[in-house]
Amino acid sequence: LGLKTTIVESDNGYIGGEYCHEFVVESEIGESKFLVTEDGSYAAHEDVAKFILENVSSDEQLKPMEDVLGKGIIGVEELAKFLKIPVEKTTKTILFETDKGKVIAAAVRGGFDINEVKLIHIIGCNGLKLASAETVKKVTGAEVGYAGVLNLPKEVKVYFDESMFGRKNFETGANRTNYHTINVNFGRDLPEPKEFYDFKLAKEGYISPDGQKLIAKRGIEVGNIFQLGFHYSSKMKGANFRDSDGKQKPYYMGCYGIGLGRTLATIVEVYNDDKGIIWPEAVAPYQVHIVGLDGLGEKEYKHLLAEGVETLFDDRLNLSAGEKFADADLIGIPYRVVVSKRTEDKLEVKKRSEKQTRFLALQSLLEMLKS
Repeated sequence: LGLKTTIVESDNGYIGGEYCHEFVVESEIGESKFLVTEDGSYAAHEDVAKFILENVSSDEQLKPMEDVLGKGIIGVEELAKFLKIPVEKTTKTILFETDKGKVIAAAVRGGFDINEVKLIHIIGCNGLKLASAETVKKVTGAEVGYAGVLNLPKEVKVYFDESMFGRKNFETGANRTNYHTINVNFGRDLPEPKEFYDFKLAKEGYISPDGQKLIAKRGIEVGNIFQLGFHYSSKMKGANFRDSDGKQKPYYMGCYGIGLGRTLATIVEVYNDDKGIIWPEAVAPYQVHIVGLDGLGEKEYKHLLAEGVETLFDDRLNLSAGEKFADADLIGIPYRVVVSKRTEDKLEVKKRSEKQTRFLALQSLLEMLKS
């Protein structure tokens, strides 16, 4: 098809299964945001991309926990500057509501953003939305921007990202408007989490699992493939086979799809110039576009058809040569063939992707097309 695709790890979404990949064509207007290493050894959609976390554990002594008044100060950059601490010492705590109306809290080290797709899978729900200002006030007793991991209601489960592991003397919202709590420590001020999760959003410049810098790109998804495993067959009656040991086992399934419409649109997006489309020969609707001038071209058109060459014939009499040439460039058929009195017994042949023009006999044109 003439498209260069990147195979990108992606989220399997509602289809489910073990894992899946997208086939993405790089494009600035693409809807898919993905990260890739320079050598292409790692590529993943931002929804699932992972990266190596910098170790921030230290041997510093535990300091007394205290609440600090910081009126109107929200956002980790401004907060870190006010408290005179590194951004890494701050904590971003966000309250969400699940599709079933349950409120949860997610805490990540300052400087990172939360990947909601990862978090949805961790929680096991079908969707998340940011908790409303009213809900935040009801749960924390504070306005938006001051939520923290201390003293939340028991029914609000807190999910700690792995970036929270090993921290000492960190900041968190005080669950009081305009207040922040500093020098918080696990084990002393709140229980050590039983489990840490990965729900950080990967970004450009972070280090990939194989030790290289991640590069952010955009692209158009033209196909995907899903490793379904036993996700469906284990639930379907009769979706099994008798193994060599004589036991019934479910099928191991997979599926794939190619978006024909978006693939064609992507080809047009990739192969064009300021005059129009430049169709790759493999997918062009026609191979040859005959532009007939002076009422000529029908003989050549019929001959090419008889030889099995897919041919478009512009036999319009009410347009100038320039108008026909402009339309031919716009449509973008691989070969434009001009038949006119000026060329006598030769044909004026121009490949859409090239600038030069050649004059060939009809038989020579056929040999070139079939070579």
